[in-house]
Amino acid sequence: MSLIVNSNVVTEELRYALEVFFKVLFPSIFPFFLISDLLIEYNFVLTLNKIFSKITEKLFHTTAASSFIILMSMVSGFPSGAKYIRNLYDLDMLNLDQANYLITFTHFANPLFVLTVTKTIFHDNKIPIYILIAMYLSNLIIGIITRPKKIDKNINLKYQQTPNFALALSKSIKNSIDLLVIILGNTCFFFLITKLISIYSNLPLFFNVLINGFFDITKGIQSISMLSVNLLFKGILTTTFICFGGINIHMQVKNIIANTKIKYRNFLLGRICQIAIASCILIFLMS
Repeated sequence: MSLIVNSNVVTEELRYALEVFFKVLFPSIFPFFLISDLLIEYNFVLTLNKIFSKITEKLFHTTAASSFIILMSMVSGFPSGAKYIRNLYDLDMLNLDQANYLITFTHFANPLFVLTVTKTIFHDNKIPIYILIAMYLSNLIIGIITRPKKIDKNINLKYQQTPNFALALSKSIKNSIDLLVIILGNTCFFFLITKLISIYSNLPLFFNVLINGFFDITKGIQSISMLSVNLLFKGILTTTFICFGGINIHMQVKNIIANTKIKYRNFLLGRICQIAIASCILIFLMS
């Protein structure tokens, strides 16, 4: 009924969600999804493993495809960590224990996304950089703290047959678009939910911002600019929203790992720990 009564508001909010998706999310995510799929098809996982395997073995006690997942998720942005884990798990390049471990700390925001959505909040260009540093360091700390005691070297990476480029490109585009459609649908849904909550709840502005960030990271971060609080508090809120990811991202991750034994609980616990660690790092950097 509320959708009918507030049809103008619904239409405007969906238009806004589409604008955010095509102006912010799509250009910052699609190229990385496409390129990473092509890299997997052309065995770049093995090349990256040869270069960085000693580092990942020493820091995270992992081998196999972990180097590719960690490095690519750091530049691609969520939910790419879960996407790469599922892809390589399905290809038997990861075992279940490695997948459950990696999903705890491969939740990184795309740096371009962070710089884009925070430009209206912070007039000091250093603060978005501090937020990125806090995000990266907190995840790496979690990865080191929770690393396995022993290195599992039982997985042998095998070269896949190199496909025709036209076929590989078509497949990668389809895989990327399929996931982006899910992201678009989730974005529209949660933008709409948060708008309806704000209409009917009559909550103070601060709680509306928290609700926005709890459901959708993009809307949550953009709404922080309306708060009359100091920059440190805005930075902590922004970092919290990024580290948690919003229910929107959590639903995407659950969708990606569906029908596997990869544990969503590990992802959730990782996000809670990341919020605490990243907030402490940001306070130290801004003090």
